[in-house]
Formats: sequence, C-alpha cells, structure tokens
Amino acid sequence: MPLETFKPMHCENCGNNLFTITPFYYRWNDKEFLLKKCKKCSLIALDPQPTSEELIMLYADDYFETGQHGLNQTAQTYEENKDALSMEARATAIKNNILQFKPDTKNVFEIGFAMGHSLAAAKTLGLEVSGIEFSETAVQKAKNKFNIDAICGNFEDLDTTPYLNKWDCIYGGDVFEHFGQPTKVVKNMFAMLADGGIAVVIVPSTFNLFSTYFAILFYRITGKRKKFYDNPYHLFEYTPKTITAIFNKYFDDVQVVNRIKKPAELNMKGGGIEYTIKKMIHYINYPFTKLFNRNGDRLLVVARKSGSKK
Repeated sequence: MPLETFKPMHCENCGNNLFTITPFYYRWNDKEFLLKKCKKCSLIALDPQPTSEELIMLYADDYFETGQHGLNQTAQTYEENKDALSMEARATAIKNNILQFKPDTKNVFEIGFAMGHSLAAAKTLGLEVSGIEFSETAVQKAKNKFNIDAICGNFEDLDTTPYLNKWDCIYGGDVFEHFGQPTKVVKNMFAMLADGGIAVVIVPSTFNLFSTYFAILFYRITGKRKKFYDNPYHLFEYTPKTITAIFNKYFDDVQVVNRIKKPAELNMKGGGIEYTIKKMIHYINYPFTKLFNRNGDRLLVVARKSGSKK
C-alpha cells in the first residue's frame, strides 16, 4: 500500500482531516488497522478505530490471562507478574510518580487500575484510594484481594458529578493510549481534581524513539511495511508534543518527563535483524534521553489544575 495522504476521519486533537499513512499496522480479527499521522498536529491514530463490539472482544475476561497484559517474557500472567513485585517497590513507584510532584497528596483515583496493585501500595502510604476499571473480572479481584473501593466501567462515560473537585491526584498508568476520546478523558480528570490537584498519566511513546525514526525512513525508502505483533489495543500513539496539546485543552501547567528503558530491558519481540538494530540504536538513545529529557520510550505527564480553564 502506498504511503499517501487521504481523508479517513477528523483528528481527535485538532480536527484536521488530512492524514498520512505510516508504515506500521496491526492485523487482528481478519481486519487491518493502520496507523495514521495527522498532517497538522502530528497525532498518530489507529484507523479504523475498533467498534464497541471489537473493544468488548479485545478486553474480554481473559484479557489479563492471554491478552497483551497476560503474558510477559517469562510467561507469567499479569497477576503473577505484579505479585512478584514487592509492596515496597510498588510504594516507591507511587512516590516517584505522584508524591514527588505533590507531596501533600491525601487521595488518589486511578483510571484503569487493573487488579489494584498500585492502589494497594498507595493505601500502605496512608492515602485514600478509589478507581475505575473496564474489566469486571479485574474489579472483583481488586475488591477481594486488596479491599479496593472500585467502579466497573469506562472512564470516558463516567458521570463525574459525585466526584467533582474532590481528588488530589488522578492517575493512569499505561491506560491513556487505550481511550478513543482522550480529550474527554482529560476533561473528566480536570473536573474531578481539586484545585492544585494533579493528573498523572504514563504512556508508551514508540514514535518518540530514534529507532522508530530510522525505521520509518527505511520503510519509506524500500516501500515495505511493518506489522506490529500486539493486538490493536493502543488507539493513539503519543509524543511529548501531541500529548501536551491534548492536556493543554484544560490544563495550563503541563510537564512531560521522558523515561527510557535500559537497553538490556528491551522486549525483543519477534527477534531477528530488525530488533538487533533497534537495540543498537537504543544504546545511543538511552544516554541522550537521560541527559536531555528527550526521545524517551515512556512519557510521564503531570498536569496541575489551577483555576477553571475551559
């Protein structure tokens, strides 16, 4: 398929309807999902977006057992993988991701809390916790295992009225990229935060990496395409520029921290020469990110509520 410009949809961020096809795509359920880049603001979106029925299939009850979250390189389930991490280590993550940006945090609401491991760690630090999770199976495990006060549902559709101006922190780790209406998610986060509260999200940023720049150049020159191994869970791919633009619709104060895995920690899915080259490039990318806070493979976004921007 040629890498051409076309009019598939309106950009979630800027409303533009001109996109460029990237060389990357998913194939799932006998259907091809392309990744398209907005020509105006550079937001990368999955097209077509999964239907409601397809989302239910993607996040079925076995999602945490056999889906993207289900198996890692050691063939552990999601729950086994999280259980292997000590409560102290999870509490340290809460300190690094939330408390260092707002030390006086008293309560945390987590979006997509899975089986509640992060909220359980927050409880050990004396924080009041709650959250929302799409998977009913995961919600029940969180309630039974950690006694988490939880909601089963989609944050995009949540009636925020009972939660207005209540929370010191609304947190979402590896979940923001799964939403089809990120602007609505940010709107809900802003509404639920107390003045001075922070929204914290962590997202993967594959298109922010040196290796992805080189891959795009290679595939454009050769006319080839690259199929991603995972299912199409990520409805958008973010860079510091695009995720800041979306949060700026409601938040004036937005900080982005670039994080990056050590080369030895890379998940070499698929193997082969392409992934060997990717790892070699990562040895250059890693110190660059550490020095200049740019081009990380994960973004920590901290947006602080101050006033009532609309």
